[in-house]
Amino acid sequence: MKRMLYLFLIMKLPVAALSQTSEKPYKIKHAEPLYIDLMRDLGAHRGEKEINVGMSYQEMGEYNTVQGFAEYEFAVADRLGLEVEMPFSLYNTPDVAMDASAMPHSKVEGLKLAGQYTFLVSKRAQTSMAIAFIHEFRFHSAYSVRQGKDFFYANSENPIFVAAKRWGRHVHTLLYTGPEWVFSAEPGARQFVYQLNYSLHYMVEGNHFVGMEVNQEWTPHGWETVLHPQVKVALSHRVALGLVTGLATGHHGGSPQLMTRLIVEP
Repeated sequence: MKRMLYLFLIMKLPVAALSQTSEKPYKIKHAEPLYIDLMRDLGAHRGEKEINVGMSYQEMGEYNTVQGFAEYEFAVADRLGLEVEMPFSLYNTPDVAMDASAMPHSKVEGLKLAGQYTFLVSKRAQTSMAIAFIHEFRFHSAYSVRQGKDFFYANSENPIFVAAKRWGRHVHTLLYTGPEWVFSAEPGARQFVYQLNYSLHYMVEGNHFVGMEVNQEWTPHGWETVLHPQVKVALSHRVALGLVTGLATGHHGGSPQLMTRLIVEP
């Protein structure tokens, strides 16, 4: 009888261990900003992934600019997310008489590689915190390459701290901040900026939200602030559409920026 009991216990041990390891860690659903988003959800579970495609349009006076990006996010382990992003810029002018040399050249801006680790998930405080790091390889335009420039001209490094809190069922706040260094051998290309981004969102059932994202950047010339009112509409359980308007404060050229972001969780 004892042998049968021991055999039963031995057979149950792997099942118990499997049930414990397959249990996902606690995760808080936070509203994620649409203009400067995260590398992955805070507290992401292993295997989660997401594809984002975005486009923005802005009139800059004598020319218009269309900026876009394609990015892929995936969680390689619980609370550890990685991201690959490729941003690009397109320029055109409605003024056929305009000197083309005065307008920036269309190009793939670079390649961004990023990682994010959520080191704190507090169920009691409904708060998550994470650290992240972005490395970007920056490219010259095809025009500049034809003029003798190297394809690769700089790289940037951007460590980030993220803190988010959920206030009850609907209100969400998030802080995203950190320095960025740009390294280049070209004269005047090296620079340092500091980013301070914070947001407030009101989320309703079904993963829809409205909110405001405030993006600030410090340079040697002072602080620059852009307000990004935004709305996110969930089209299905796995597809959502974000709409964002960029309103620069101070004396900045250009019209308000209009941006869309398509979010797909395959």
